Amino acid sequence: MSDSPEQREFKDIRKAGGGENAPALPVDEFMAGLEALQAEIATTKTIVWERVADGTLSLEFLKRLCKEYYFLGKWYTSEFGSLVANAPDADALDMESSEHFLHWLQNLSDETGFAGDRNHVDMKVEWARMLGITDEELLSYRPLPETIGSVFTSLYYMRRSYEEGLAAFGWAGERFAASTGYAKMMYEGMREHYGIEVENFYVHAYAEEDHGDKADYLLRQVAATTGQQRRIRRAVEHVLTLRNARAAALNRWLDEPGALRSPPSS
Repeated sequence: MSDSPEQREFKDIRKAGGGENAPALPVDEFMAGLEALQAEIATTKTIVWERVADGTLSLEFLKRLCKEYYFLGKWYTSEFGSLVANAPDADALDMESSEHFLHWLQNLSDETGFAGDRNHVDMKVEWARMLGITDEELLSYRPLPETIGSVFTSLYYMRRSYEEGLAAFGWAGERFAASTGYAKMMYEGMREHYGIEVENFYVHAYAEEDHGDKADYLLRQVAATTGQQRRIRRAVEHVLTLRNARAAALNRWLDEPGALRSPPSS
């Protein structure tokens, strides 16, 4: 039996022409593919927003919807720091020279109430109090499983890498939400039919479109390699799948007893 130690050999991990080193799609072609993926997956229209817009969603179900939005805001806001910290140009000469870092820093400041508007979590708490929802009800509310899945899948990708977080929250989140016009429907519907003006939706009606446009612009800059494109597409696919499932789950509320009320008189 030999006394000499066993010689270890490490496997050569260098790859030639495969995996991460395979050619990436041209960025415009890749982004067009994301648009096609969105059209394939995000097929369910959220009818609950329309029932708020025309005033036919009952007050009890409007309260339930408010609790859903509080859950979204509470958890999304808490994770914004990941996008700031992971921004690829955080080491720019000065802040004005950055794009990714400056965008998410401004977004974080806006969400947490340091850019003029109040913080977005407090705006949702205020909405709840307008509807007579207690703080304990907000804290103890059990959201839809699809809401939990949508939120925490997004948070996972926001922590995992910058391009995945940008894809999940910015492109498949803010950008997609802005395209639905939900915030304007909610704001105007509650003002006209429920007698409340909810600042949260007023703010989102003008901010999300701008944020969505910037998300598309920024995502193009970090979708250059095969690995980035694979990670981005996976994040978009997972987030949109769950957002679509959530839309379907919200729509099922309308089949429950007491979900709808008579249209308000004009």
